[in-house]
Amino acid sequence: MVDSQLRSDALRNRGAILDAARELFADSADVSMCEVARRAGVGQATLYRNFRDRRALAAELLVEQLERITQLANEHAGDPNAFFVLLRGLIEGMSDLFALGELAQRDACVGSQLEQHRQHVAELMKRPLSDAKAAGALRRDASLDDVFLVLLMVRGAMTKAHGAAARATAANRALALALDGMVAHSARA
Repeated sequence: MVDSQLRSDALRNRGAILDAARELFADSADVSMCEVARRAGVGQATLYRNFRDRRALAAELLVEQLERITQLANEHAGDPNAFFVLLRGLIEGMSDLFALGELAQRDACVGSQLEQHRQHVAELMKRPLSDAKAAGALRRDASLDDVFLVLLMVRGAMTKAHGAAARATAANRALALALDGMVAHSARA
Protein backbone atom coordinates (compact mmCIF):
# COMPACT_ATOMS: atom_id res chain seq x y z
CA MET A 1 0.00 0.00 0.00
CA VAL A 2 2.81 2.41 0.84
CA ASP A 3 4.63 1.63 -2.46
CA SER A 4 1.54 2.42 -4.56
CA GLN A 5 1.03 5.65 -2.59
CA LEU A 6 4.63 6.69 -3.19
CA ARG A 7 4.28 5.84 -6.86
CA SER A 8 1.15 7.94 -7.15
CA ASP A 9 2.87 10.83 -5.33
CA ALA A 10 5.90 10.51 -7.59
CA LEU A 11 3.72 10.63 -10.70
CA ARG A 12 1.79 13.61 -9.37
CA ASN A 13 5.06 15.44 -8.60
CA ARG A 14 6.47 14.69 -12.05
CA GLY A 15 3.26 15.97 -13.63
CA ALA A 16 3.39 19.15 -11.54
CA ILE A 17 7.01 19.71 -12.57
CA LEU A 18 6.18 19.32 -16.26
CA ASP A 19 3.12 21.58 -15.96
CA ALA A 20 5.22 24.26 -14.27
CA ALA A 21 7.99 23.95 -16.85
CA ARG A 22 5.48 24.23 -19.72
CA GLU A 23 4.07 27.43 -18.24
CA LEU A 24 7.49 28.94 -17.63
CA PHE A 25 9.01 27.95 -21.00
CA ALA A 26 6.03 29.48 -22.79
CA ASP A 27 7.46 32.93 -22.13
CA SER A 28 11.15 32.66 -21.33
CA ALA A 29 14.19 30.53 -22.10
CA ASP A 30 15.80 31.80 -18.90
CA VAL A 31 13.95 29.43 -16.61
CA SER A 32 15.84 28.31 -13.54
CA MET A 33 15.32 24.94 -11.96
CA CYS A 34 14.44 26.60 -8.65
CA GLU A 35 11.64 28.55 -10.42
CA VAL A 36 10.28 25.26 -11.78
CA ALA A 37 10.39 23.63 -8.34
CA ARG A 38 8.70 26.63 -6.70
CA ARG A 39 5.95 26.79 -9.35
CA ALA A 40 5.42 23.02 -9.13
CA GLY A 41 5.26 23.10 -5.35
CA VAL A 42 8.03 20.51 -4.96
CA GLY A 43 11.43 20.55 -3.32
CA GLN A 44 14.72 20.79 -5.16
CA ALA A 45 15.51 17.14 -4.40
CA THR A 46 12.25 16.02 -6.00
CA LEU A 47 12.91 18.14 -9.06
CA TYR A 48 16.45 16.82 -9.53
CA ARG A 49 15.35 13.25 -8.87
CA ASN A 50 13.09 13.59 -11.91
CA PHE A 51 15.26 15.81 -14.13
CA ARG A 52 19.02 16.13 -13.73
CA ASP A 53 19.10 19.60 -15.30
CA ARG A 54 17.25 22.11 -17.45
CA ARG A 55 18.31 20.30 -20.62
CA ALA A 56 16.65 17.09 -19.47
CA LEU A 57 13.50 19.00 -18.57
CA ALA A 58 13.43 20.76 -21.95
CA ALA A 59 14.04 17.45 -23.73
CA GLU A 60 11.07 15.90 -21.93
CA LEU A 61 8.83 18.77 -23.03
CA LEU A 62 9.97 18.25 -26.63
CA VAL A 63 9.25 14.52 -26.36
CA GLU A 64 5.75 15.29 -25.06
CA GLN A 65 5.14 17.64 -27.97
CA LEU A 66 6.35 15.04 -30.44
CA GLU A 67 4.06 12.43 -28.88
CA ARG A 68 1.09 14.82 -29.23
CA ILE A 69 1.86 15.43 -32.91
CA THR A 70 2.37 11.71 -33.52
CA GLN A 71 -0.98 10.96 -31.89
CA LEU A 72 -2.62 13.69 -33.97
CA ALA A 73 -1.10 12.18 -37.13
CA ASN A 74 -2.38 8.73 -36.19
CA GLU A 75 -5.87 10.05 -35.42
CA HIS A 76 -6.07 11.83 -38.78
CA ALA A 77 -4.36 9.23 -40.97
CA GLY A 78 -6.20 9.11 -44.28
CA ASP A 79 -8.13 12.31 -43.52
CA PRO A 80 -7.95 14.66 -46.53
CA ASN A 81 -7.38 17.58 -44.15
CA ALA A 82 -4.64 15.85 -42.13
CA PHE A 83 -1.96 18.16 -43.50
CA PHE A 84 -3.77 21.25 -42.23
CA VAL A 85 -4.61 19.64 -38.88
CA LEU A 86 -0.97 18.65 -38.32
CA LEU A 87 0.36 22.04 -39.39
CA ARG A 88 -1.97 23.80 -36.97
CA GLY A 89 -0.99 21.33 -34.23
CA LEU A 90 2.69 22.05 -34.83
CA ILE A 91 2.10 25.78 -34.64
CA GLU A 92 0.08 25.48 -31.44
CA GLY A 93 2.95 23.51 -29.94
CA MET A 94 5.45 26.15 -31.07
CA SER A 95 3.35 28.82 -29.43
CA ASP A 96 2.89 26.84 -26.21
CA LEU A 97 6.64 26.17 -25.85
CA PHE A 98 7.85 29.28 -27.62
CA ALA A 99 10.98 29.84 -25.51
CA LEU A 100 12.31 26.34 -26.14
CA GLY A 101 13.25 27.49 -29.64
CA GLU A 102 15.29 30.28 -28.08
CA LEU A 103 16.87 27.84 -25.64
CA ALA A 104 17.75 25.52 -28.54
CA GLN A 105 19.73 28.33 -30.17
CA ARG A 106 21.77 28.79 -26.99
CA ASP A 107 22.17 25.17 -25.95
CA ALA A 108 23.55 22.64 -28.44
CA CYS A 109 22.04 19.67 -26.58
CA VAL A 110 18.53 21.11 -26.72
CA GLY A 111 19.18 22.16 -30.32
CA SER A 112 20.15 18.58 -31.17
CA GLN A 113 16.94 17.31 -29.57
CA LEU A 114 14.97 19.88 -31.58
CA GLU A 115 16.65 18.69 -34.80
CA GLN A 116 15.62 15.10 -34.04
CA HIS A 117 12.11 16.41 -33.42
CA ARG A 118 12.22 18.16 -36.81
CA GLN A 119 13.22 14.95 -38.60
CA HIS A 120 10.37 13.03 -36.99
CA VAL A 121 7.92 15.79 -37.92
CA ALA A 122 9.15 15.63 -41.52
CA GLU A 123 8.35 11.91 -41.58
CA LEU A 124 4.90 12.53 -40.10
CA MET A 125 4.14 15.27 -42.66
CA LYS A 126 5.22 13.40 -45.82
CA ARG A 127 2.02 11.43 -46.37
CA PRO A 128 -0.44 14.20 -45.44
CA LEU A 129 1.47 16.63 -47.68
CA SER A 130 1.33 14.19 -50.57
CA ASP A 131 -2.37 13.51 -49.97
CA ALA A 132 -3.21 17.23 -49.82
CA LYS A 133 -1.39 17.81 -53.11
CA ALA A 134 -3.12 14.84 -54.73
CA ALA A 135 -6.50 16.14 -53.55
CA GLY A 136 -5.74 19.54 -55.09
CA ALA A 137 -5.77 21.30 -51.71
CA LEU A 138 -2.11 22.35 -52.01
CA ARG A 139 0.05 23.52 -54.86
CA ARG A 140 1.71 20.64 -56.70
CA ASP A 141 5.16 22.10 -56.03
CA ALA A 142 4.62 22.35 -52.24
CA SER A 143 7.38 20.52 -50.38
CA LEU A 144 8.50 19.61 -46.88
CA ASP A 145 11.01 22.46 -47.15
CA ASP A 146 8.03 24.77 -47.68
CA VAL A 147 6.38 23.38 -44.54
CA PHE A 148 9.45 24.20 -42.47
CA LEU A 149 9.71 27.61 -44.12
CA VAL A 150 6.13 28.29 -43.04
CA LEU A 151 6.99 27.19 -39.51
CA LEU A 152 9.97 29.57 -39.49
CA MET A 153 7.82 32.43 -40.77
CA VAL A 154 5.19 31.78 -38.13
CA ARG A 155 7.87 31.63 -35.44
CA GLY A 156 9.21 34.95 -36.69
CA ALA A 157 5.75 36.48 -36.45
CA MET A 158 5.47 35.27 -32.85
CA THR A 159 8.84 36.76 -31.87
CA LYS A 160 7.54 40.31 -31.40
CA ALA A 161 4.29 39.24 -29.74
CA HIS A 162 4.20 39.38 -25.95
CA GLY A 163 2.17 36.80 -24.09
CA ALA A 164 0.41 33.63 -25.14
CA ALA A 165 -2.68 35.31 -26.59
CA ALA A 166 -0.67 37.74 -28.72
CA ARG A 167 1.57 34.89 -29.93
CA ALA A 168 -1.46 32.81 -30.90
CA THR A 169 -2.97 35.75 -32.81
CA ALA A 170 0.31 36.44 -34.63
CA ALA A 171 0.74 32.74 -35.40
CA ASN A 172 -2.77 32.39 -36.81
CA ARG A 173 -2.38 35.47 -39.01
CA ALA A 174 1.03 34.36 -40.31
CA LEU A 175 -0.30 30.87 -40.99
CA ALA A 176 -3.30 32.22 -42.88
CA LEU A 177 -1.03 34.37 -45.07
CA ALA A 178 1.43 31.53 -45.66
CA LEU A 179 -1.29 29.02 -46.51
CA ASP A 180 -2.76 31.47 -48.99
CA GLY A 181 0.47 31.04 -50.92
CA MET A 182 0.51 27.24 -50.56
CA VAL A 183 -3.10 26.46 -51.43
CA ALA A 184 -3.64 25.28 -54.97
CA HIS A 185 -5.18 27.89 -57.26
CA SER A 186 -8.07 25.53 -58.04
CA ALA A 187 -8.81 25.11 -54.33
CA ARG A 188 -9.17 28.88 -53.88
CA ALA A 189 -11.96 29.32 -56.41
